Amino acid sequence: MIELSRRPGFSAFISAVNEPQIVLAALTRLRWLAVIGQLAATILAVAVFRIDLPLRPIAAVILVTAVSNAVLAWLPAIGKPPAWLVQAVLLLDVFLLTVLLYLTGGPSNPFAALYLIHVAMAVIALRAAWTWVLVASVAACYGVLLRWHLALQYPQHPRHLAEMGNWGALVLVSVLTAAFIGRVIRSLRQRESELASVRERAGKSEQLAALTTLAAGAAHELNTPLGTIAVVAKELEVNCDPSMGVDQVLDDARLIRREVDRCRTILSRMRIDIGEDVSHRGVVPIDELENRLRESIGDGDLPRLKVVRPAHVTAVRAPLRALEQALLVLLRNAFDASPPDRAVTLEVGRRDGHVRFVVSDSGSGMSAQLLRRAGEPFFTTKEPGRGMGLGLFLVRLVAQQCGATFSIDSTVGAGTTCVLELPDSSANNVREEC
Repeated sequence: MIELSRRPGFSAFISAVNEPQIVLAALTRLRWLAVIGQLAATILAVAVFRIDLPLRPIAAVILVTAVSNAVLAWLPAIGKPPAWLVQAVLLLDVFLLTVLLYLTGGPSNPFAALYLIHVAMAVIALRAAWTWVLVASVAACYGVLLRWHLALQYPQHPRHLAEMGNWGALVLVSVLTAAFIGRVIRSLRQRESELASVRERAGKSEQLAALTTLAAGAAHELNTPLGTIAVVAKELEVNCDPSMGVDQVLDDARLIRREVDRCRTILSRMRIDIGEDVSHRGVVPIDELENRLRESIGDGDLPRLKVVRPAHVTAVRAPLRALEQALLVLLRNAFDASPPDRAVTLEVGRRDGHVRFVVSDSGSGMSAQLLRRAGEPFFTTKEPGRGMGLGLFLVRLVAQQCGATFSIDSTVGAGTTCVLELPDSSANNVREEC
């Protein structure tokens, strides 16, 4: 599995430039908090501290912030927002904050420290050039306030009003900065996880395409010569007369036929055309699926197969051929792992809106190290010539293509249990991608 829990570094923060929706989502929430905070601070200043404020201009600034934020929250509904919108919103907020500070005492207002939030946002969300543009804008705006601003009139000046204001501004800046940075980090980490998952699925799909192409080509190229060899071996076997002392030739002819049949079986197992089956999915009756499995298993292992299925589980929505081939892989593995006198169980059931296929064997089980590698292409624990190491790999791909889940539970000395879960055909949550 790809490790997804690592902390994103500086490169992850920079990637926010290419993900404006992540930054804008955090900005939208932060700006609503700003609107609420501005309204609360204005009411507190007028009603409690009796400070004379120009209420109409202040209300206009707060209204502009609220309206622009409503538009910002609505934009994702009509499509992906442009990258330049982040810069525009931050510059607008710097301007609106400057107007508010101009109306409320300028540099003497302790909430001038809110400029630092915009700088922190720029460092995280913008490229270096735009970050310095915003820093220069903050410096210019604060310089303007040093020269021009409306002085506040305090009818009653509490003794520690300035200290309280500075403390409140420090706490507010710290909380808002931490909240914004934390939200962006979490969003970026989630996006990185999603991208890693997409890359993993794409890599497996490429492997599947390569394997199926290889299998189809090998089957096409080898079927003709194998057929010829089989015909010649049959003729050689028929023409051999045991009374003439050619038993060795007859045995060799039969051996050739057995090996040709084995090669054909291997090619047949490799030709799991998952893409075609997945695109032609449908409701598969469990009875039909069971009959097809029994026909494919063969007389040698069929008596050892034990099927457990409740009467209410009648169908599953899935690609029939891909599901059949996946279950055949699991059953053949179980037969190979179990002693000749022990049964292999196929249990079909329903749980949490899924149909579960559970294949259990009575083999020696797998260690934790082998279990971690189970499903890797071309990895097998079977003897040379008895397995290609593609079976479980193809089962995992079938599960992935169908929106299903596949898991293996094994303990040394206690056998192995494989579980394939597919969405229930009778449930409302059947995935259309399957």
